Amino acid sequence: MTVSVRSDPGLWLLLHLRPPADRRADAHGACAVCGAEARFVRNSWILARELRRTWPDGFVERESMLCAECGSSRRVRLLAEALLRLYGDGASSVRELVGEHGFAGLDVAEVNALGRMHPFLTAHPRLTSVEYPEEDLQALSWPDASFDLLLTSDTLEHVPDLDAALRETRRVLRPGGRHVFTVPVDPRLATTRSRADLPAQHHGRGGGPYALVTRKADLLAHWDIGRDLPARLERARFETAVLGTGVDGVYAATAR
Repeated sequence: MTVSVRSDPGLWLLLHLRPPADRRADAHGACAVCGAEARFVRNSWILARELRRTWPDGFVERESMLCAECGSSRRVRLLAEALLRLYGDGASSVRELVGEHGFAGLDVAEVNALGRMHPFLTAHPRLTSVEYPEEDLQALSWPDASFDLLLTSDTLEHVPDLDAALRETRRVLRPGGRHVFTVPVDPRLATTRSRADLPAQHHGRGGGPYALVTRKADLLAHWDIGRDLPARLERARFETAVLGTGVDGVYAATAR
């Protein structure tokens, strides 16, 4: 399988047009998505100016540090690293993981394409991939206990009834199944808060020239997620492990 950065105009723009100062923060390493030894490209234009001003430190790096080979952001690579830790049997990338017998035997649901990981996940023989809000996370269309693994990335904050979404993800998982996901947790907030009485905030809108190609992907944020998220997952009958710290956390919620 090959994933072409050139076929995605927005991604090409992020990799090649950015504030000059960002170049000093580039890094190198092994990509947990595609497996390549790659340069990771920082681009602060990945976030709209309002988010760069108000979100905690670290979110520019979380949303950028893009793999120059497959385009995966740090957030997506962190999710890939969590999958390798939980399910890998020698695989060093998601590209390899989808071919492993144990992982390939799982029934997997992907709600919203997981960025540049999605093309690799499509090789999984038992993958169901849907988009939110077309598939309503507050009232999923699948029967009880349909899946062994459910994947979302920065989606739950856009659901009007967060607790209903957590109950639904638990309902469609088999006992011992996992919801592995990311959300933009603000470590400054002890308690998750509704944004109903706050100024509207959209995620997905970039800054600088990138805003021209991302505006159509905006989603309204209904929640600012705080440090109490594990307690909410507990109430929805999950046992929760947090892989990583701060804004780099990935949640692995196991259905009881």
